[in-house]
Amino acid sequence: MNYYLKTLLISAFIGFINILIYFVILDVSIVHNSSIIPKELGVIVLILIAIPIQFLILLVVGYFFDKSDNSIFITSILCILTCSLILWFTSAHDRAVFDNQQIYNQTENYEYNQGISVPEGYPIKLLSGSNFSLAVKSNRNPSTLLETDKVYYKQWGLSESTVKSESAGKAAVPNSLNLYWYSYVENKYYELNTEIDEEKISAYFRKGFVRDNQGKLTNAESVNGKYNDLFAGIAPGGDVVLWIGGVNQTDELAVFKANEISVNKIREEDIVNEEARKKVLNDTCTCVDNYQFRKIINNNKPIPFGIWTNKYRQKYNWKILVNDFGQGKSAYNLSFFNGEDFAIYNEDVLKLSYLKLVTPNYIIFTFIKNEQKYRAFIEFEEDEIFNHFEKLTENNKEEPLDFVINISSDLTEMSVQLVSKDTSLNFEKLKTASIRIR
Repeated sequence: MNYYLKTLLISAFIGFINILIYFVILDVSIVHNSSIIPKELGVIVLILIAIPIQFLILLVVGYFFDKSDNSIFITSILCILTCSLILWFTSAHDRAVFDNQQIYNQTENYEYNQGISVPEGYPIKLLSGSNFSLAVKSNRNPSTLLETDKVYYKQWGLSESTVKSESAGKAAVPNSLNLYWYSYVENKYYELNTEIDEEKISAYFRKGFVRDNQGKLTNAESVNGKYNDLFAGIAPGGDVVLWIGGVNQTDELAVFKANEISVNKIREEDIVNEEARKKVLNDTCTCVDNYQFRKIINNNKPIPFGIWTNKYRQKYNWKILVNDFGQGKSAYNLSFFNGEDFAIYNEDVLKLSYLKLVTPNYIIFTFIKNEQKYRAFIEFEEDEIFNHFEKLTENNKEEPLDFVINISSDLTEMSVQLVSKDTSLNFEKLKTASIRIR
């Protein structure tokens, strides 16, 4: 065979071997992103371009070593080793991306929003660097769904998701939470960097909850509701609560304590000046439905530090009892001061037993009477209901208590009492007590 043709074929063979080695290095990953032309194609083109260069190198070596087969063989091996080392070090990032993508493809991911919640009257500004850190990295996975450089102000237990979050699609479950914020009322900065239980969160996403999407009031006719919010509640004093939520369902996952940080540790662009602070604190609103999203109701009043992670989370042993006024199927929607809420449908209403639950701030009792659906709305005044619970459990924290709801047969009157085995306390300061046709 002609010497020059033989040398050219050896050069081509070296290029072919280098391409195979490149594929092996990348775990035979040809397309690892969404581009039309794979990124790896550029590397393959460079390997092909190197074939004429390798041909010239072999000719030079052959010239100096009298066209020795051994010299050509050793030079070919050196070319392959050199190219392999170059490919190994230059493809480190691509290999990491591919490995992460392989893990991501096998990881459960869910369509959910991330958000922030704060107690009414205590707005905060979320600072840069705040995020739910995702357990699995991927080109398709957003690094964070939280919107920073924004004032959050909605009520406790109500997630304020962002457009950034809502447009992200599916994402893996986070394994840590990093929050940095400024509290307008306190005039302080806080930080929280903590791990969170990703398996616990995944279990909630997988299991879901019972959702009565057709208003049938029964478990049997309900569907499996999906959680679609993962959000952190930020309260004065650095108290943080993590919730997962869906339609008419919010569950507490964990409670954390943040650290106060000096303004000297804050980036200049994140510092809130006095003018900006006054603007937020003076931005008030009084709304008819009591959801005063921007009303700073506690400005210049003592801040009740700790109530969001202590008082509101205190559990008591209680259940609801409703008199027989001719109702048929029924259900309860319960909302609690600690931010949680859930529903109890007819099958469970009929066999309801005492449960260790936190203090409710709102009860909606839905029932059927004479083939018409009604709703009884009961909203408690905070001080009154907590005083009632504390008084009736003063000597025994495990004392069984009944929320007794009495409704007249013509649906014109309704009363509520909290009852222990020997004491009954009326609710005289209910913020809402009404019955309406659904």
